[in-house]
Amino acid sequence: MKAAFYLENRDIPNVDLSRPELGNPGCGGTEFLFAALPHYLAKLRGETCTPLILANHTDALPGSVEALQVEDVFEAARCAKQQRCDFFVYRPRRLGEMAVLDLLDELQLPGVGWAHVTPAAPHLRRMAKSSALKALVCVEHEQYDLVQDTPIARKLTYIVNGFDVDGFRLEDVPEKQPGLVVYVGALVPQKGFHLLAKVWPRVLQRCPHARLTVIGTGALYDETAQLGPWSIAERSYEENHIIPHLSGSDGQPHPSVSFAGKLGLEKKTILHGAMVGVPNPTGRTENCPGSALELEASGTAIVSGAYFGLLDTVKDGVTGLLGRGEDQLVSNICTVLENPGLARRLGENGVAFIRDRYDFAKVTAEWIRLFDRLATGLGPERIPFKRNFLKHSKLAIALNRPVQIALGRFLTWPSVVEIKQALYPRISKLTSR
Repeated sequence: MKAAFYLENRDIPNVDLSRPELGNPGCGGTEFLFAALPHYLAKLRGETCTPLILANHTDALPGSVEALQVEDVFEAARCAKQQRCDFFVYRPRRLGEMAVLDLLDELQLPGVGWAHVTPAAPHLRRMAKSSALKALVCVEHEQYDLVQDTPIARKLTYIVNGFDVDGFRLEDVPEKQPGLVVYVGALVPQKGFHLLAKVWPRVLQRCPHARLTVIGTGALYDETAQLGPWSIAERSYEENHIIPHLSGSDGQPHPSVSFAGKLGLEKKTILHGAMVGVPNPTGRTENCPGSALELEASGTAIVSGAYFGLLDTVKDGVTGLLGRGEDQLVSNICTVLENPGLARRLGENGVAFIRDRYDFAKVTAEWIRLFDRLATGLGPERIPFKRNFLKHSKLAIALNRPVQIALGRFLTWPSVVEIKQALYPRISKLTSR
């Protein structure tokens, strides 16, 4: 079979995606994986699947995969049809570009949505009605569960994002640096750095030796973004949510804090040497956070929030410590910093966890299994709910799912997310997936 993957890399023309084995070179996880998965399909499943990358820029993509240049998702779909592809894999956005579904239906091109960010409710409803959209692939179990009572329920599955531990690990692993905490991720509101910035003075009160290295920038997703006075994030976010908490007496970053900016593969040395890694502590927008996978693969203990995709990518008490709220975030960071043995155990477990759960050999096999089912007219296999029914209204979702399946074909039956948005529009705007 032949599968086309649309890689939207318009805003990151200078990022080199040609060597996925080495890890994310310094861009969003979505863009990296739309290059990495086709590469590993060609490398590991080439006798079964011929991948094709359709991208805005094709100069620095894996040499293992044919790549063609396209302007946008619409041209990509037409190109996939011209290339006689069996499947067109693309990232559906939350609200925009729903019109591509009309084009897929017109072309009769089997589409597979890869939901790195969960589409909004109207988009999910339109996807459910599309005859050409064959599946929506979530990237982790929690994300899958939270949309099981939407109209697209019959087309849902989840396949975790792949990770090459052996390629990412350093040959000479540095010693853990006492007191070193690392944040890795974009410095934008939805990635939660402001929460870590807010509690950092409290961390210093308990652990005066602590140091924070921040890897990331507000321009991670868009190289043309306008930044604030410290040149680390969008001006209002930087001035209102970062500088007030992290500035020293001279108005510059506190001596305990260093901003490394946007790093490529050179970030590995910092990740491997940290005692604590803090991926998005708010959990917002996280479905399968690549920053958590990178830190665990580096043998670094995770501290973050017990929310959404972090409940999948971090095993609480095994590879890291998850909590809720500012007090637990401070306590968990300091607990690991004060206990090197605990940090070492959590880090070692993290490497084994990533190697077992996210290995590309398993991930590519799951994609081939999905393509095979779709090619024979079968939908995705049903996956049971996780048993943590008290998280994120999951019990209500589980109870609503059979009602949605029974009545949703005949009337507009709401999902739990839609009900929450109607009752609490301001809150749901911040927390909806």
